[in-house]
Amino acid sequence: MKMVVHKKLFLSYLVLIVAVIGVFLLIERLTSFLPQGAYRIFLTVLAVLLIAIPISYLLSRFFSLPIKNLFNGLGKIRQENREKIPATSSDEVKSLSQLIDRISRQITESKQQLHILFEISKFVSSLLHLQHVLDAIVGLLATEFRLNACSIRLLDEDGYLRIKSQKGLSEAFVETASRKPTIDSYSGECFLTGKIVMINDAEKIDKPISTTRLVGEDINSFAVAPIQVEGTIIGVLVTASNHKDYFHERFNEVIYTVANQIGTAIRISQLYDETYHFGQELEKMVQERTEKLEQKAKQLVEAERLAALGKIANRVADDCRNSLTVVGGFARRLYENTPDDAPDKEYLDIIVKEVKVLENKVSKIVKIDNKE
Repeated sequence: MKMVVHKKLFLSYLVLIVAVIGVFLLIERLTSFLPQGAYRIFLTVLAVLLIAIPISYLLSRFFSLPIKNLFNGLGKIRQENREKIPATSSDEVKSLSQLIDRISRQITESKQQLHILFEISKFVSSLLHLQHVLDAIVGLLATEFRLNACSIRLLDEDGYLRIKSQKGLSEAFVETASRKPTIDSYSGECFLTGKIVMINDAEKIDKPISTTRLVGEDINSFAVAPIQVEGTIIGVLVTASNHKDYFHERFNEVIYTVANQIGTAIRISQLYDETYHFGQELEKMVQERTEKLEQKAKQLVEAERLAALGKIANRVADDCRNSLTVVGGFARRLYENTPDDAPDKEYLDIIVKEVKVLENKVSKIVKIDNKE
């Protein structure tokens, strides 16, 4: 394609030169009767044209076309076309074309990275619980990077790294992957050193502990990145593919940034979970306290009711005591003045005793009310 363009350019300039010479010869025949000075002017014009046309060709060949190619390349960048930009035969122009192609690729990768970070931020703001956030992030990464497997492992209180969310892994792999972080495994090395570990050929695994080998998972390349929260590593992000040489060096920066964003998302979700559980406990405490207050209120109402009844009883007892005093006095006097052999003596004795009992009860009621 480039050779065709250059041939067309050369032929067009060659035709132009022939045309200029032909026109000059024609004019020379028509103006043969002119003075010698005019003839020299025509020769000068011809010489200038013959010099200017090759110079114009060279400028167009080595400057105009390369610049046009560069602008076409920039146009492809704006159109997000990652197709390789054609270069001319010049080494410098080839380098520029390769640079533009590299810039185009970097812009696309940066756009993808920003999209992932934005989506993670959306997950944090819309999916409040930690598990929902982790599942959404794993699904997003698997889709964006076209991964065959992806997992997030976090450190539990017992010191074990466990898979908290995953996609594309077998149950046997998930169960076998739970272990304390040591330098003998790639996840442990990443967790302990804080450095990204990238393996592009599973057959070259040299760690004594490898879940991929133990389970026989169909994984040929993987990358492990540390997840940090406020400078402390809390887990690792593992991305994997069935293809060899799937992860390139540029992936390091992308996955490192994504892992840090995951750490921030995890911290925010943990804070929400802590706040949520604290709110639940606080609500429970308030409910228990409310029930106690309601019970106390009922007791208070009952006490007030009893107090009112006590006042009424005291008033009644006070009124009854006066009457009982009179009745008791007359009954005792009648009892004392009645002969022992009188038939009513026994009845009077009963009346005196019962009046005494009533007087004692009334006295107790009055004393209780006075104490209150």
